[in-house]
Amino acid sequence: MRALGTVPLTLLLALGLGGCGGNDDDSRQAVEDAVRQADETIDGVVHQVAAALHLAGAQGSRSFTICGESYAPRGVVMQNFLRFTASGELTQENAFVATVGLLRDDGWTVDDPANRVSVVGTKGPLTLRVEIHPTLVQVGVTAPCIETSDDIAEEYADRPTADLTWSS
Repeated sequence: MRALGTVPLTLLLALGLGGCGGNDDDSRQAVEDAVRQADETIDGVVHQVAAALHLAGAQGSRSFTICGESYAPRGVVMQNFLRFTASGELTQENAFVATVGLLRDDGWTVDDPANRVSVVGTKGPLTLRVEIHPTLVQVGVTAPCIETSDDIAEEYADRPTADLTWSS
């Protein structure tokens, strides 16, 4: 009698767990959509900020990490990081005001912190953070956990960190 009880439970678990993680094509498309949006952000408003603040020496990278548990990933987090050198004549107040204005003009919702060192904006699934220092400006463009199948999460997380190219 006991063996009969395990068959429905096993079947129920197989059906229930079989749907976890989603379709690989849909998962891959979700990540590629986020990558496209990040690239558009970097090629658009981040370039505008760099020009307005007279930044040079751009270096950047993109990486993916698994979100969720290692034994049950929910998806991937995309992280883009760019670092620029500034002339040393950059005033935080002027840089902050210019950056906030450019982000808002581009449709970003911008937090207004009191410290004027960090600008944080959100647009769709992306978060853009600009850290302003007199000789260095760092920019992060991230997408929170993009839900994917387990296989796609592992595929992206296994990719090496990639250099981002900066076109002037």
